[in-house]
Amino acid sequence: MRLLGLDKDCFSSWWAKLPEGSTMIVQPKIEGCAIGLRYRYGQLVDAYCREDSEIVENIRNINAIPLTIDDSLKVEVELEGILYSPFSNSKISIEQLLSNSASNTDTNTSLLFLAFQIFYSRSDELSDLTQLQKWGFEVPITLRTDDPRQVMIWHSQWIKKELFSNLPTNGIVAKCNSSLTKNILGVSTSSPNWALALTR
Repeated sequence: MRLLGLDKDCFSSWWAKLPEGSTMIVQPKIEGCAIGLRYRYGQLVDAYCREDSEIVENIRNINAIPLTIDDSLKVEVELEGILYSPFSNSKISIEQLLSNSASNTDTNTSLLFLAFQIFYSRSDELSDLTQLQKWGFEVPITLRTDDPRQVMIWHSQWIKKELFSNLPTNGIVAKCNSSLTKNILGVSTSSPNWALALTR
């Protein structure tokens, strides 16, 4: 699993690289800690953060992350999501994550998790989100459009705190929906070329 960041390039330049009529999805950019999860035969076996720390034992204490998923078709599934606190508008460090979960032998209900990516998937983004929900994950609020002007309207609404205002965010994320387009655009060493962060 490679937990990449997000580029903050000019939106119009990014949009110009997409095939004409491309469908985009827009989601909140949550202030939190990116987490990669690996399930084998439906059982949670590994969890990692961007610092390459293996944190599966700490993750097991977090109520928002399923310990098992119904995965009868695949031997192994890897996915990514964001772990965050609904009570804080500041990013959770991995040290805080480890401290919060290690200090509690019961399930930790103070941290929430939103899953947003299935690694190596051949389906489009919206289908993957549906699959994640079937596995028991919460997913981000997701808007859909094929109009770049609408993305800019949503960005303006986010700046005015009229969009995603109930979440700890530091921007919005625009992504290609098409799996074919995602494969064509690929990824750089630091970020996927098919996704873009729009911040202030």
